[in-house]
Amino acid sequence: MELDKGLRSGKLGEQCEAVVLFPKLFQKYPFPILINSAFLKLADIFRLGNNFLRLCVLKVTQQSEKHLEKILNVDEFVKRVFSVIHSNDPVARAITLRMLGSLASIIPERKNAHHSIRQSLDSHDNVEVEAAIFAAASFSAQSKDFAAGICNKVSEMIQGLDTPVDLKLKLIPMLQHMHHDANLASSSRELLQHLVSSYPSTPMVIVSLHTFTQLAASSLIDIPKQLQLLLQYLRDDPRKAVKMLTINDLKLLAKKAPHLWIRENTQTLCECALAIPYNSLKLGMLAVLSTLSGTIAIKQYFRLSVTPPPENSKSFW
Repeated sequence: MELDKGLRSGKLGEQCEAVVLFPKLFQKYPFPILINSAFLKLADIFRLGNNFLRLCVLKVTQQSEKHLEKILNVDEFVKRVFSVIHSNDPVARAITLRMLGSLASIIPERKNAHHSIRQSLDSHDNVEVEAAIFAAASFSAQSKDFAAGICNKVSEMIQGLDTPVDLKLKLIPMLQHMHHDANLASSSRELLQHLVSSYPSTPMVIVSLHTFTQLAASSLIDIPKQLQLLLQYLRDDPRKAVKMLTINDLKLLAKKAPHLWIRENTQTLCECALAIPYNSLKLGMLAVLSTLSGTIAIKQYFRLSVTPPPENSKSFW
């Protein structure tokens, strides 16, 4: 009752206060009927309110992600939210795009949302484009069809000469979600390989390498090649920031697939740990080895390191 009174209030402050209390309500009463009713009211606030209220509703939706699947009238909820995408205000459209991205888990194949996201990537407003990138990444993670349809568009934008570098850095991480089929993953890997080779600036190398690692971790079959690439940068690239990124990514792959580490990978990591002058990086590499310890990777390393005795040797005993 208090929340209803706050939502109906003519004062912006009281409306906002009521909106931000919804996550506590969901936590206390996690019942589908209540959550459905509450989200429909929030959708009305989103549709009729100003941008500040819309931002409050967006934050509540993101904080209540685990309750989204309890919304019963998904179509009606999305319809009310989606109506704002036709606003003349680019900020309102940007908030709506972020809202749609936050709802991707329950509307992964919603075609009108897909179309609006693709359209907004061509916007001349930076705030709207960044929101479209967020939404595109969210839908790419959930929908094979959307990922396949948006991949070429994203590739063109990343390679476009008129795309600012800071925008490219925001677009590149989207490629980590292009793992739904072999062709999609292969084209994304080729693009990332091109970016790593063609753009040697520190931010570009770091973002491209990390995206490369995330993509490989999702497909598994590309992990051996990614291990070689990361170890190559760890050994040969003099930049401390790049080395730290490679160490963190190696640790990720050590947790994900220790069975794919071959003896040469572990040997290279040990050699780098001995040669590197920075203690912080040495500790990082020791953390990777610690993650591998007790797994088949280390067992294999020591088994192959030990020279077996000659077959004709006799036991002393």
